[in-house]
Amino acid sequence: MSAISKGALPNLLLAGFPKTGTTSLFSLLARHPEIGGSRVKETEYFLPARYGQSMSPVSDYRGLFAGTEQSLLRMEATPAYAYGGPPLLDAVESLLGKPKVLFTIREPIARLRSYYRAQQARLRIPVEMTLAEYVSLSAPLGREALGDQSQDPYIGVIGGMYSEFIPEWSNRFDVRVVAFEELTSNTSEVLAALAQWLGVDPEPFVGLALPHDNPSVLYRRKRLQRVALAINSSLEPILRKHPSIKTKARAAYYRVNGRPMPKAEGEIDSEVLVRFKESNILLAEQLSELVAYKMPPWLNQ
Repeated sequence: MSAISKGALPNLLLAGFPKTGTTSLFSLLARHPEIGGSRVKETEYFLPARYGQSMSPVSDYRGLFAGTEQSLLRMEATPAYAYGGPPLLDAVESLLGKPKVLFTIREPIARLRSYYRAQQARLRIPVEMTLAEYVSLSAPLGREALGDQSQDPYIGVIGGMYSEFIPEWSNRFDVRVVAFEELTSNTSEVLAALAQWLGVDPEPFVGLALPHDNPSVLYRRKRLQRVALAINSSLEPILRKHPSIKTKARAAYYRVNGRPMPKAEGEIDSEVLVRFKESNILLAEQLSELVAYKMPPWLNQ
């Protein structure tokens, strides 16, 4: 008997990548009656394996899927899984068997800028740090940094080199890849393609619009932002079930302590651009059989 057949454990993982639309896609998929989403989007259950740490009891993980036992698909979305390497993949396969694995990708430079701003909004790097300063700290980091949790705020460059990570997953699991740009511009077509892959009725996806979840917004008062982040984390199981409440609460908070997130202006180091280009060439070859809908335009440039 497989781990999945014993109870409420997921058989669909949204495993990456950070700042590529995983939150919005999770929200869309969770609205399908045959797909049950975890109580919190990012369970992070397998993440300790990435850092050489022990995972929590499996009973804790099962608890996050309470009420989804009858769902055809049970799903969670922890985009940092993408960088876990063999230890994390071993842990996934040992517990879940062979789940379907879905990745979203985004043009690497746009993702880098978004990731940089997100680290500022989450108080992980100084708000005064420029993009050029950030890239100078991020660019030297290689895959070894992904096993050091303290380096997480600075993996903006290596984190966008998708060709480094996707093959590890596709060699072991049934993987599909969705481009953020296609998800935003052709939502219906992408969802129809995913429905076919997932083996669910495409009809419930018809007419769904892509929600703009997880935006990065700067703060006025740092202490209040810290409190708000803690409250949001603790209340996520409730807010996920009542998205209208979350939308209203977030809007009210932004009126009190939010300020517009300026664009992450600045040129990207030429060596970083070359590295992204080389990675994209490899990625285009890898996606020939894995892309769920169609290749994003930036892979053809």
